[in-house]
Amino acid sequence: MTAPAVAARRLLISFLLGAGLGLGYDFLRPFRHRFPKLGDLLFLAAAFQGWLQLSFRFCRGDLRMGYYFGLISGILVWELTVSRPLRPLFLTVWQVIARILALILLPLKK
Repeated sequence: MTAPAVAARRLLISFLLGAGLGLGYDFLRPFRHRFPKLGDLLFLAAAFQGWLQLSFRFCRGDLRMGYYFGLISGILVWELTVSRPLRPLFLTVWQVIARILALILLPLKK
């Protein structure tokens, strides 16, 4: 049987991992508009890594549905609260990255 303090700690960690996945999804959102399959693949790799970390690093193989509920809840809370105000910031970041790449690749174009 898992002690309540351990279960609460794992639930909090799963919630924070979910919020981190929500942040990663928001960061990749502008990239996904241009390259949807690659953006989805990058997010899928991040989600798989998050699942592995939760399942085997933090929960030590003690897989319970409540922890996955915490993961999904973290993503959902991120999406419903912080996501929309940060979207213009991430769009600007990707525009800056695109300009830097254009400057770097410009000599190769000639």
